[in-house]
Amino acid sequence: MNQRLASLLLCIISAFAAQSQILDTSETHTYKPLEVDRIEVEDILFLTLDSSAVDTGLNRFYDYYPAYGRLSPAIDLGLEASPILRLDETNENDLNLNLGLSHMAPYFYDEKIHLYQTKRPFTRLSYSQGPNEMINIEVTHAQQISDRLTFGLNYRRIKNQSLYYSNVTNVSRVRMRSLFNTKFYTGYYTDNRKYEIVTSYVWNKSKNIETGGFVSDSLFNLLSGRDKIDNNEASFVGAYGILAQNTFKISQFYRPGGKSTDSTKDNSLSQFKSQFYLNTELDNRRVEYEDNLPDSNNYGVNLAAFKDSIYHRTFSNEGGILITLKPLTLAASVTHAYNRIYMNGVTDAFNNVYLNGKGRLSIKQFAINAEARFGVLGYNLGDYHIKGRASTRYKQFNVQAGVLSQLVEPNFLENTLFSTAVQWSNSYSKVSVNQLFGDASIKLKDQTISGWIVAETSNGLIYYSGTNSIEQFNDFVTLLKTQVTYTVKKPHFGTDIKLVLQNSSNQQVLPRPNTSAFGNIYTQFRLFNKNLRVQLGAQTFWFSDFKSPTYNPYTRQWHNGSQNFSSYPPINLYTNARVKSFCFGIEFFHVQQGLMGNSYYSSPGYPLMPRSLRINLRWDLNN
Repeated sequence: MNQRLASLLLCIISAFAAQSQILDTSETHTYKPLEVDRIEVEDILFLTLDSSAVDTGLNRFYDYYPAYGRLSPAIDLGLEASPILRLDETNENDLNLNLGLSHMAPYFYDEKIHLYQTKRPFTRLSYSQGPNEMINIEVTHAQQISDRLTFGLNYRRIKNQSLYYSNVTNVSRVRMRSLFNTKFYTGYYTDNRKYEIVTSYVWNKSKNIETGGFVSDSLFNLLSGRDKIDNNEASFVGAYGILAQNTFKISQFYRPGGKSTDSTKDNSLSQFKSQFYLNTELDNRRVEYEDNLPDSNNYGVNLAAFKDSIYHRTFSNEGGILITLKPLTLAASVTHAYNRIYMNGVTDAFNNVYLNGKGRLSIKQFAINAEARFGVLGYNLGDYHIKGRASTRYKQFNVQAGVLSQLVEPNFLENTLFSTAVQWSNSYSKVSVNQLFGDASIKLKDQTISGWIVAETSNGLIYYSGTNSIEQFNDFVTLLKTQVTYTVKKPHFGTDIKLVLQNSSNQQVLPRPNTSAFGNIYTQFRLFNKNLRVQLGAQTFWFSDFKSPTYNPYTRQWHNGSQNFSSYPPINLYTNARVKSFCFGIEFFHVQQGLMGNSYYSSPGYPLMPRSLRINLRWDLNN
C-alpha cells in the first residue's frame, strides 16, 4: 500500500514539475529556443556544410499523413498508412534495379543519410489520436556526443482501424493497419578530418488489411451518419499484405592534404581540395500477400487459400573520387550492385555495374548542377540518366531551369511477376523520358510567390490496366504541368495556396486531373502576456474529375481504368497552440460530412474518413 501511495505521489510531483517547466514564464525559467540543423551527406561529398533548419514552429496537422498535406493532389484508401498515388508526379525513374513497388513510399523513410547539428541534445515527442483507434507516435532525438561524434534517431508508429467494412472475417485484422519506421544516423571524423564515416540504418514495415473497396458504392451513397460504418461489405474478406524493408548504409571519406599539423588542428572541409569516397549498402525488401478466402469475382479464377511472397536483396559498393578546381567541383565513381530476387520459388540474380558522374559550378549568384549515370553491365545495361540544372539569384528573386534525359529498363515486376492469382513474363523495351523544367520565386516582405513548369515527353510508358493486366504504350505521351504557390505570413494572418494545372496527351496511359488546388488559411494571436501563441485555421484540397486509377491489393499497384472519379473536398478546421516548446492542437476533420451529400470518396471504392475530432501534441525537450 505504501509503495502505491509513493508511486502516486511521485506521478503527481512529476506532472506538476513538467507543467511548471512549460507554463512558468518567470525569469528563472526563461525559455531559449534551440536551433537544430541537418546536413545531407551529399553536401559532405562536395566538401560543403550547407544545412537546413528543423522546423520548430507551430505544429501542423497531418505532417505524418502526406495525402492530406504536402502531397496533394493524391488519392489513397481513406486512412493513414494506406497506399498513396500522387497525381502530379512526372515519369522520371531511378536508374537501378527496382521491384517497382512505390505505393507506400511517401510513408517510408528513405535511405539518404543526414546528420544533425545541435548545441544541446534535442528530443521531439509527437502524439496524435482520434476515433477508431487511430494513434500516431513519433520520436526524434539528436545530439552531439562529442565535437566529432553525432547521433540521431527517428521513430514513427501509426495504428489505424479499418472503417466501414462489416464482413471482414477476422476481427483482429479489421484493426490491422499499422506502419513502423525507424532510422538511426551516426557520424564521426578524426581530429584532422582526413577520415570521416557516416552510417545509417533504416527499418520500414507496413501491415494492412486488404479490403479491395466496397462491394456496392450505391449502398454507401444511400446511407448516412452512423449507418454508413456498419452496413458496407468489403470486396475482400480474408486478405492482408505486408511490405518490409531494412537498409544498412555506410559512407566513408578519405581526404589527402589539408592544413592540419601536429600543433594545429583544422576540422573544416574547406581545407581539402580532393577526396576519395566509398558507399556501401545492404538493402533487404520483403513483400507478402495472403488471402484465406479468395473470391473468384476478384481474381477471375477459382482459388484456394494462398500466400504470395517476394524477397529482394541488394548489396552494393560505390567507389569514387572528387576533385575541386574552384569554382568547379567534379565527382566520378563506379558502382557494383549484386541483386538476388526470390519470387514464389523462382530465383533471379544480377550483377550490375554503373558509371556515375556529378558536377557543380558556382560563380557568385550563379550555379550549375549536373549528374549522369550509365548502366554498363547487368539488368540496366545500356540505360542512362542525365540531368542538369542552372540557377541564379538576384536580391529576392530566384530562378532556375533544367533538362533531363533518360532511357531506363522497366522495373522488375513490370517485366516479371509470378503470383498465384496472376502471372506475366514480358520483354518490354526501355522507357524513354525527356524533360524541360524551370521554376521562379520572389519574396516580397511577408509574401512569397513561386511558379514551376515542366514539359515532359515519354515513349514506352508501362501502365497497369484493367483488373490485373499490364501494358506498354510504344508511342509518345506528353505531359505539361504548371504549378503556382502563394504564401502570406503576417503577424496575425497567413495563408498557403497551391494551384496545379496539368495536361496529359493520353488519359488512358497517363491519367491526370486537369486542375487541382490546396488551400490553408489561418489567423494567429498571443494570449497570457504573449506567452501563449494560438492559431485558428481551415484547410481543404480538391482536384477536377478524371479517370482515376483503382488500387489492386494483390498486385499492389494502381490500375488505370475508365471510371470517372469526382473529388470530394473535405473541410478541416483546426486550432493550434504553443507555449515555449510545447504544441497542442485539435482538428475537426471533414466537418461538412452530410452537408454536401453522402457520396464522399478518397479513391474509387474507398470512402473518405468520416467526420472526426483529433488531438495532436508535440513537445520539444530541449530547455
